Amino acid sequence: MQYVFIINPAAGKTDAGKTLVPQIEAAARALGVTPVIERTAHPGHAREIAARWVAGAEPANLYACGGDGTLNEVLQAVAGCAHLALGCVPCGSGNDYVRNFGTAEDFLDMRAQLLARPVRVDLLKTGYGLGIDICAAGLDARIAYTIPRYRRLPGCGGTMSYTLSIVENLFRRIGHELRITLEGQDGHTETGSYTLLAVCNGQLYGGGYLAAPQARMDDGVLDVLLVPRIHRPDLLRIIGGYKKGEHMAPDGTVRPTYQKFIRAYRAKKVRIEVLDDRPLIVTLDGECTPCTDALEIELLPASLNALLPPALHDRLSALPALRR
Repeated sequence: MQYVFIINPAAGKTDAGKTLVPQIEAAARALGVTPVIERTAHPGHAREIAARWVAGAEPANLYACGGDGTLNEVLQAVAGCAHLALGCVPCGSGNDYVRNFGTAEDFLDMRAQLLARPVRVDLLKTGYGLGIDICAAGLDARIAYTIPRYRRLPGCGGTMSYTLSIVENLFRRIGHELRITLEGQDGHTETGSYTLLAVCNGQLYGGGYLAAPQARMDDGVLDVLLVPRIHRPDLLRIIGGYKKGEHMAPDGTVRPTYQKFIRAYRAKKVRIEVLDDRPLIVTLDGECTPCTDALEIELLPASLNALLPPALHDRLSALPALRR
Protein backbone atom coordinates (compact mmCIF):
# COMPACT_ATOMS: atom_id res chain seq x y z
CA MET A 1 0.00 0.00 0.00
CA GLN A 2 1.26 3.45 -0.98
CA TYR A 3 0.39 6.64 0.92
CA VAL A 4 0.38 9.58 -1.49
CA PHE A 5 -0.06 13.16 -0.26
CA ILE A 6 -0.91 15.63 -3.04
CA ILE A 7 -0.29 19.10 -1.60
CA ASN A 8 -1.66 22.26 -3.20
CA PRO A 9 0.56 25.13 -1.96
CA ALA A 10 -1.89 27.71 -3.33
CA ALA A 11 -4.84 26.52 -1.21
CA GLY A 12 -5.79 28.75 1.71
CA LYS A 13 -3.90 31.85 2.74
CA THR A 14 -0.45 30.26 3.21
CA ASP A 15 1.49 27.29 1.86
CA ALA A 16 0.24 24.49 4.13
CA GLY A 17 2.99 22.18 2.91
CA LYS A 18 5.52 23.96 5.11
CA THR A 19 3.86 22.56 8.23
CA LEU A 20 2.23 19.47 6.72
CA VAL A 21 5.32 17.79 5.32
CA PRO A 22 7.18 17.51 8.66
CA GLN A 23 3.99 16.22 10.30
CA ILE A 24 3.44 13.62 7.57
CA GLU A 25 7.03 12.44 7.72
CA ALA A 26 7.03 12.17 11.54
CA ALA A 27 3.78 10.19 11.60
CA ALA A 28 5.01 7.92 8.81
CA ARG A 29 8.28 7.17 10.61
CA ALA A 30 6.37 6.23 13.76
CA LEU A 31 4.24 3.80 11.78
CA GLY A 32 7.11 2.41 9.71
CA VAL A 33 5.79 3.54 6.32
CA THR A 34 7.29 5.72 3.60
CA PRO A 35 4.93 8.39 2.24
CA VAL A 36 5.00 9.81 -1.27
CA ILE A 37 4.70 13.61 -1.21
CA GLU A 38 3.76 15.51 -4.37
CA ARG A 39 3.29 19.27 -4.70
CA THR A 40 1.06 20.75 -7.38
CA ALA A 41 2.49 23.40 -9.68
CA HIS A 42 -0.55 24.60 -11.63
CA PRO A 43 -4.35 24.22 -11.84
CA GLY A 44 -5.25 20.68 -12.88
CA HIS A 45 -1.95 19.25 -11.67
CA ALA A 46 -3.57 17.37 -8.78
CA ARG A 47 -5.72 15.49 -11.27
CA GLU A 48 -2.66 14.69 -13.42
CA ILE A 49 -0.80 13.29 -10.42
CA ALA A 50 -3.79 11.17 -9.42
CA ALA A 51 -4.18 9.89 -12.98
CA ARG A 52 -0.72 8.31 -12.80
CA TRP A 53 -1.84 6.21 -9.84
CA VAL A 54 -5.07 5.31 -11.61
CA ALA A 55 -3.02 3.92 -14.50
CA GLY A 56 -1.01 1.70 -12.19
CA ALA A 57 -2.18 -1.44 -10.44
CA GLU A 58 -0.72 -0.81 -6.99
CA PRO A 59 -3.20 -0.09 -4.16
CA ALA A 60 -2.81 3.43 -2.83
CA ASN A 61 -4.40 5.94 -0.50
CA LEU A 62 -4.37 9.37 -2.14
CA TYR A 63 -4.73 12.38 0.14
CA ALA A 64 -5.85 15.68 -1.37
CA CYS A 65 -4.16 18.35 0.75
CA GLY A 66 -5.86 21.64 -0.01
CA GLY A 67 -9.39 22.98 -0.24
CA ASP A 68 -12.52 21.47 -1.72
CA GLY A 69 -11.22 22.38 -5.19
CA THR A 70 -8.11 20.23 -4.73
CA LEU A 71 -10.27 17.36 -3.52
CA ASN A 72 -12.50 17.75 -6.57
CA GLU A 73 -9.51 17.58 -8.93
CA VAL A 74 -8.29 14.30 -7.48
CA LEU A 75 -11.85 12.96 -7.41
CA GLN A 76 -12.19 13.35 -11.19
CA ALA A 77 -9.35 10.88 -11.65
CA VAL A 78 -9.94 8.28 -8.93
CA ALA A 79 -13.73 7.86 -8.99
CA GLY A 80 -14.65 4.27 -9.74
CA CYS A 81 -11.12 2.93 -9.13
CA ALA A 82 -11.27 -0.11 -6.86
CA HIS A 83 -7.54 -0.06 -6.02
CA LEU A 84 -7.48 3.60 -4.90
CA ALA A 85 -9.03 5.45 -1.97
CA LEU A 86 -9.35 9.20 -1.56
CA GLY A 87 -8.63 11.09 1.64
CA CYS A 88 -8.72 14.79 2.42
CA VAL A 89 -6.37 16.94 4.48
CA PRO A 90 -8.27 20.25 4.72
CA CYS A 91 -6.01 23.26 4.08
CA GLY A 92 -8.40 25.52 2.20
CA SER A 93 -10.83 28.26 3.20
CA GLY A 94 -14.16 26.42 3.23
CA ASN A 95 -13.36 22.75 3.91
CA ASP A 96 -17.03 21.78 3.62
CA TYR A 97 -16.42 18.15 2.63
CA VAL A 98 -14.79 17.08 5.91
CA ARG A 99 -17.61 18.65 7.94
CA ASN A 100 -19.93 15.93 6.68
CA PHE A 101 -18.07 13.55 8.97
CA GLY A 102 -16.39 15.61 11.70
CA THR A 103 -14.26 18.71 12.12
CA ALA A 104 -11.24 19.94 10.18
CA GLU A 105 -9.09 19.08 13.20
CA ASP A 106 -10.17 15.41 12.92
CA PHE A 107 -8.55 15.32 9.47
CA LEU A 108 -5.37 17.18 10.42
CA ASP A 109 -4.00 14.35 12.59
CA MET A 110 -1.48 12.73 10.22
CA ARG A 111 -1.23 9.52 12.22
CA ALA A 112 -5.02 9.12 12.00
CA GLN A 113 -4.83 9.85 8.28
CA LEU A 114 -2.26 7.11 7.71
CA LEU A 115 -4.52 4.71 9.63
CA ALA A 116 -7.66 5.84 7.79
CA ARG A 117 -10.08 3.24 6.44
CA PRO A 118 -12.32 3.47 3.36
CA VAL A 119 -16.09 3.73 3.15
CA ARG A 120 -18.11 3.60 -0.06
CA VAL A 121 -19.84 6.90 -0.84
CA ASP A 122 -22.07 8.22 -3.59
CA LEU A 123 -21.09 10.86 -6.14
CA LEU A 124 -22.78 13.48 -8.31
CA LYS A 125 -22.48 13.19 -12.09
CA THR A 126 -22.96 16.43 -14.05
CA GLY A 127 -22.04 17.86 -17.43
CA TYR A 128 -19.28 19.78 -15.65
CA GLY A 129 -17.68 16.73 -14.09
CA LEU A 130 -18.12 14.70 -10.93
CA GLY A 131 -18.87 16.09 -7.49
CA ILE A 132 -19.04 14.69 -4.00
CA ASP A 133 -20.88 17.30 -1.97
CA ILE A 134 -23.41 19.78 -3.43
CA CYS A 135 -24.34 21.13 -6.86
CA ALA A 136 -26.16 24.44 -6.50
CA ALA A 137 -27.51 27.00 -8.94
CA GLY A 138 -28.91 30.49 -8.76
CA LEU A 139 -28.18 33.06 -6.07
CA ASP A 140 -26.07 30.75 -3.89
CA ALA A 141 -23.93 29.73 -6.87
CA ARG A 142 -23.56 33.36 -7.93
CA ILE A 143 -22.46 34.13 -4.39
CA ALA A 144 -19.81 31.39 -4.67
CA TYR A 145 -18.78 32.86 -8.03
CA THR A 146 -17.85 36.18 -6.40
CA ILE A 147 -16.31 34.78 -3.20
CA PRO A 148 -12.69 34.73 -4.49
CA ARG A 149 -12.48 38.53 -4.53
CA TYR A 150 -13.02 38.52 -0.75
CA ARG A 151 -11.16 35.38 0.29
CA ARG A 152 -7.69 36.92 0.26
CA LEU A 153 -8.69 39.89 2.42
CA PRO A 154 -7.34 39.93 5.99
CA GLY A 155 -9.69 38.14 8.37
CA CYS A 156 -11.92 36.77 5.59
CA GLY A 157 -12.10 33.02 6.03
CA GLY A 158 -14.64 30.76 4.33
CA THR A 159 -17.74 31.93 6.20
CA MET A 160 -16.84 35.66 6.24
CA SER A 161 -16.04 35.78 2.52
CA TYR A 162 -19.31 33.93 1.82
CA THR A 163 -21.27 36.47 3.91
CA LEU A 164 -19.68 39.46 2.13
CA SER A 165 -20.50 37.91 -1.23
CA ILE A 166 -24.13 37.50 -0.10
CA VAL A 167 -24.33 41.21 0.67
CA GLU A 168 -22.96 42.10 -2.77
CA ASN A 169 -25.35 39.84 -4.64
CA LEU A 170 -28.44 41.00 -2.75
CA PHE A 171 -28.12 44.24 -4.68
CA ARG A 172 -28.22 42.46 -8.02
CA ARG A 173 -31.17 40.98 -9.89
CA ILE A 174 -32.51 37.87 -8.13
CA GLY A 175 -34.35 34.96 -9.75
CA HIS A 176 -34.26 32.76 -12.87
CA GLU A 177 -37.02 31.23 -14.96
CA LEU A 178 -36.41 27.48 -14.85
CA ARG A 179 -38.00 24.13 -15.61
CA ILE A 180 -36.96 21.55 -13.01
CA THR A 181 -37.54 17.82 -13.43
CA LEU A 182 -36.93 15.37 -10.60
CA GLU A 183 -36.67 11.62 -11.18
CA GLY A 184 -36.95 9.11 -8.37
CA GLN A 185 -38.61 9.24 -4.98
CA ASP A 186 -40.39 12.62 -5.33
CA GLY A 187 -40.40 12.71 -9.12
CA HIS A 188 -42.24 15.55 -10.86
CA THR A 189 -41.69 18.57 -13.14
CA GLU A 190 -42.29 22.19 -12.18
CA THR A 191 -41.72 25.52 -13.91
CA GLY A 192 -41.33 28.92 -12.33
CA SER A 193 -39.04 31.62 -11.05
CA TYR A 194 -36.41 30.43 -8.59
CA THR A 195 -33.96 32.24 -6.36
CA LEU A 196 -31.77 29.21 -5.80
CA LEU A 197 -31.68 25.45 -5.72
CA ALA A 198 -29.31 22.92 -4.18
CA VAL A 199 -28.88 19.28 -5.14
CA CYS A 200 -27.18 17.69 -2.16
CA ASN A 201 -25.18 14.52 -1.74
CA GLY A 202 -23.55 16.09 1.32
CA GLN A 203 -24.76 18.53 3.93
CA LEU A 204 -22.72 21.73 3.67
CA TYR A 205 -21.38 24.30 1.24
CA GLY A 206 -20.29 27.93 1.17
CA GLY A 207 -17.87 27.62 4.06
CA GLY A 208 -20.29 26.03 6.53
CA TYR A 209 -23.85 26.68 5.34
CA LEU A 210 -25.87 23.63 6.42
CA ALA A 211 -28.20 23.20 3.45
CA ALA A 212 -29.20 19.56 3.99
CA PRO A 213 -28.67 18.47 7.61
CA GLN A 214 -30.03 14.97 7.01
CA ALA A 215 -28.08 14.27 3.80
CA ARG A 216 -25.69 11.33 3.86
CA MET A 217 -23.14 10.44 1.25
CA ASP A 218 -23.93 6.74 1.52
CA ASP A 219 -27.75 6.74 1.40
CA GLY A 220 -28.26 6.37 -2.37
CA VAL A 221 -30.46 9.45 -2.75
CA LEU A 222 -30.13 13.19 -3.43
CA ASP A 223 -31.64 15.80 -1.12
CA VAL A 224 -33.03 18.62 -3.29
CA LEU A 225 -33.89 22.10 -1.99
CA LEU A 226 -35.82 24.59 -4.13
CA VAL A 227 -36.32 28.23 -3.20
CA PRO A 228 -38.83 30.04 -5.43
CA ARG A 229 -38.34 33.77 -6.03
CA ILE A 230 -38.16 35.45 -2.66
CA HIS A 231 -38.24 39.10 -1.61
CA ARG A 232 -34.99 40.48 -0.21
CA PRO A 233 -36.37 41.19 3.29
CA ASP A 234 -37.58 37.59 3.55
CA LEU A 235 -34.25 36.29 2.29
CA LEU A 236 -32.40 38.30 4.91
CA ARG A 237 -34.80 37.01 7.55
CA ILE A 238 -34.24 33.32 6.80
CA ILE A 239 -30.58 33.24 5.77
CA GLY A 240 -29.29 32.91 9.34
CA GLY A 241 -31.50 29.89 10.02
CA TYR A 242 -30.59 28.39 6.66
CA LYS A 243 -26.91 28.68 7.55
CA LYS A 244 -27.51 26.73 10.77
CA GLY A 245 -29.73 24.10 9.14
CA GLU A 246 -32.75 25.25 11.12
CA HIS A 247 -35.00 25.15 8.05
CA MET A 248 -35.06 21.33 8.14
CA ALA A 249 -36.72 19.13 10.77
CA PRO A 250 -35.08 15.85 11.92
CA ASP A 251 -37.50 13.84 9.73
CA GLY A 252 -36.21 15.57 6.59
CA THR A 253 -39.20 17.87 6.07
CA VAL A 254 -39.11 21.67 5.97
CA ARG A 255 -40.04 23.28 9.27
CA PRO A 256 -43.40 25.15 9.16
CA THR A 257 -41.85 28.62 9.53
CA TYR A 258 -39.77 28.03 6.36
CA GLN A 259 -42.35 26.23 4.20
CA LYS A 260 -43.39 29.48 2.49
CA PHE A 261 -39.85 29.89 1.19
CA ILE A 262 -38.26 26.44 0.80
CA ARG A 263 -39.39 23.12 -0.68
CA ALA A 264 -37.51 19.87 -0.11
CA TYR A 265 -37.55 16.68 -2.17
CA ARG A 266 -35.55 13.49 -2.63
CA ALA A 267 -34.53 12.25 -6.06
CA LYS A 268 -32.06 10.18 -8.07
CA LYS A 269 -31.68 12.62 -10.94
CA VAL A 270 -32.40 16.32 -11.49
CA ARG A 271 -32.68 18.19 -14.79
CA ILE A 272 -32.61 22.01 -14.82
CA GLU A 273 -33.57 23.91 -17.97
CA VAL A 274 -32.86 27.65 -18.25
CA LEU A 275 -35.87 29.45 -19.72
CA ASP A 276 -34.71 33.06 -19.57
CA ASP A 277 -31.91 34.87 -21.41
CA ARG A 278 -29.42 35.09 -18.53
CA PRO A 279 -26.71 32.53 -17.75
CA LEU A 280 -27.46 30.50 -14.63
CA ILE A 281 -24.37 30.24 -12.44
CA VAL A 282 -23.81 26.65 -11.29
CA THR A 283 -21.40 25.63 -8.55
CA LEU A 284 -20.19 22.07 -8.09
CA ASP A 285 -18.23 21.63 -4.86
CA GLY A 286 -17.27 25.29 -5.07
CA GLU A 287 -16.23 25.28 -8.74
CA CYS A 288 -18.44 27.75 -10.67
CA THR A 289 -19.60 27.67 -14.30
CA PRO A 290 -22.26 29.66 -16.24
CA CYS A 291 -25.03 27.51 -17.75
CA THR A 292 -27.10 28.87 -20.65
CA ASP A 293 -29.29 25.88 -21.58
CA ALA A 294 -29.67 22.79 -19.38
CA LEU A 295 -27.94 20.84 -16.64
CA GLU A 296 -28.45 17.27 -15.46
CA ILE A 297 -27.32 16.03 -12.05
CA GLU A 298 -27.40 12.29 -11.46
CA LEU A 299 -26.54 10.20 -8.41
CA LEU A 300 -23.78 7.61 -8.85
CA PRO A 301 -24.28 5.18 -5.95
CA ALA A 302 -21.26 3.81 -4.05
CA SER A 303 -18.77 5.14 -6.60
CA LEU A 304 -15.82 6.16 -4.42
CA ASN A 305 -13.63 4.71 -1.68
CA ALA A 306 -13.51 7.65 0.76
CA LEU A 307 -10.91 7.52 3.54
CA LEU A 308 -11.94 8.42 7.08
CA PRO A 309 -9.76 8.54 10.19
CA PRO A 310 -10.52 5.53 12.44
CA ALA A 311 -12.73 7.32 14.97
CA LEU A 312 -14.89 8.88 12.24
CA HIS A 313 -15.03 5.62 10.30
CA ASP A 314 -16.29 3.80 13.39
CA ARG A 315 -18.84 6.53 14.09
CA LEU A 316 -20.25 6.35 10.55
CA SER A 317 -20.30 2.55 10.61
CA ALA A 318 -22.34 2.62 13.84
CA LEU A 319 -25.14 4.62 12.18
CA PRO A 320 -28.13 2.71 10.73
CA ALA A 321 -27.56 1.59 7.15
CA LEU A 322 -29.40 3.85 4.73
CA ARG A 323 -28.44 2.31 1.40
CA ARG A 324 -31.54 1.77 -0.72
